[in-house]
Amino acid sequence: MELRTLRYFMAVVEKQNFTRAAESLNMAQPPLSQQIRKLEETLGTPLLRRLTRSIELTEAGESLYRDAAQILALADGAKQKVKRIARGEQGALRIGFAGSTVLHPAVLTLLHDYRERYPEVALSPQEDTMPALVEALRNDRLDAAILRLPCRGSEGFAHHLIDQEPLLIALPTNHPKAKPGPVPLACLKDESFILFPHAIGPGLYDGIVALCQEAGFEPLLGPECPLVISTVAMVQAGFGVTLVPSSVAALRPLGVSYHPIAGNGMMTSISLATRQHPGSAVLRHFIAQIRAPQIRQDLPKEALLHKLEST
Repeated sequence: MELRTLRYFMAVVEKQNFTRAAESLNMAQPPLSQQIRKLEETLGTPLLRRLTRSIELTEAGESLYRDAAQILALADGAKQKVKRIARGEQGALRIGFAGSTVLHPAVLTLLHDYRERYPEVALSPQEDTMPALVEALRNDRLDAAILRLPCRGSEGFAHHLIDQEPLLIALPTNHPKAKPGPVPLACLKDESFILFPHAIGPGLYDGIVALCQEAGFEPLLGPECPLVISTVAMVQAGFGVTLVPSSVAALRPLGVSYHPIAGNGMMTSISLATRQHPGSAVLRHFIAQIRAPQIRQDLPKEALLHKLEST
């Protein structure tokens, strides 16, 4: 029993006449009658009673009509679903996030715009440490991961740059250096630095240590926090100072101030990491949704400071 034959049968029932049904199907009436006869022979029972100007359904025909309507609706739905999936308009996307990226405006805009444009794609966000995200991406438990570079172990993936941002110094507001303007990193050589464990983000961790070394000192390592964002709470509690990406400055708890690094600072990049050749249309659309970032070669201290002071 072919779907085409079921459509012929449905047309005859709905038009109540072979001639009108043939016209709606853009075919001649004799071949249509032959197809219905063949269907009845295949099923071994009459489906229609042929009257002078119309038709009537037999009991078997009524049963087939109900079932055919459902079968054809399912077939049409499956066809449309396949087309939407092929076009990347429907499906699922598993995206991981490093904790230090979730507050960045470009990341939030990317997610918002994608969900607005592709509402039938089910986004499954997962926040984790960068080593765990890299491992999940490598083992196909994630389709993509939003990472903060440098990120060890992610070198074999394709990276799609979302944005760049500088590191800022986070100080308690009662710190002697917590005044408007850039702060030299060297003046913090006697301070306790609150960092995340090396295993969580070795690339960024090493970059911060190297930055301190370039400023002429080895950082005094204080308590560790598992997430970059949580280091701000430790600064607020008076456990020390830290360096955070500028987007983390959106967290402005009482007792914490943010300052550009005087002199040579450090830029970090936020990147969408994927396998080299994404096969999923939904993932390709997500990549295409990334807006070209403004690449900053030097730290825009004046503009950044103005932004911080105005918030």
